Amino acid sequence: MTLARPTTEALIDRPHMAPMQAKPSRMFRFWSTAYLLCGLVALSVGAYYINAKDEGHRAFVVTAYILRIYVFLGLYFITNAALGIFASMAPLKRKRLLYCYTGLIALIIFIMIIVSIWLWTRTLNINGYYGNMWRDEWSDEIKLMFEDQGQCCGFLSRDDSPVASSASCKDESIKHGCMYPVIFYAQHSHRYIYAGLISFCLVGLGCIATSMLLIIDCSSEHRVRLSQSHYWRKRAASKAADI
Repeated sequence: MTLARPTTEALIDRPHMAPMQAKPSRMFRFWSTAYLLCGLVALSVGAYYINAKDEGHRAFVVTAYILRIYVFLGLYFITNAALGIFASMAPLKRKRLLYCYTGLIALIIFIMIIVSIWLWTRTLNINGYYGNMWRDEWSDEIKLMFEDQGQCCGFLSRDDSPVASSASCKDESIKHGCMYPVIFYAQHSHRYIYAGLISFCLVGLGCIATSMLLIIDCSSEHRVRLSQSHYWRKRAASKAADI
């Protein structure tokens, strides 16, 4: 009595993976979990700045919408990580989802690189940029925070758009402006943003690499199963012809 061999469709639809795919799958799920954690961190940072009543210096120096864009990044990462984990549960059947997952990560990495370049271009003329912000954009409340905490008055000097009501400007012994405190704080804030974007990009690259390994392994497994199915069908046809 000859046992019936499974069809190609049954092999592809089987939810459990072959041993040859176990390691790529574990690596993929590890990086997807790390990607999910990045999403939770980004979402927490963005939510904090959306709900914060007093955003402090950082929102003025970096601008609030850059910080709040972390909410979008967090939701994007979480959704995409969930898609990848779902696809990895049956990769032979859901290989198109793996392609989609990989493409979405590549897209967001490209966007984050563009944002990083844009932030970097702002630092090329950091003195002029924040000087114009101080004179034309920032309110007296913002400048007052820098003057009181930085023990300075005005931007370049006491005569450069000072807040006369600040304690520093009332102190005649303080002659220097707030250019260096503003620039120091701006560079400090930008370093955190760069670190976050670079970390997200590195995790994303890890996800892309493991996703491609899993796709390659699935393609190889798919070819093996098609070959086996073709072999058993040909053998069954040969035995039927002999009878």
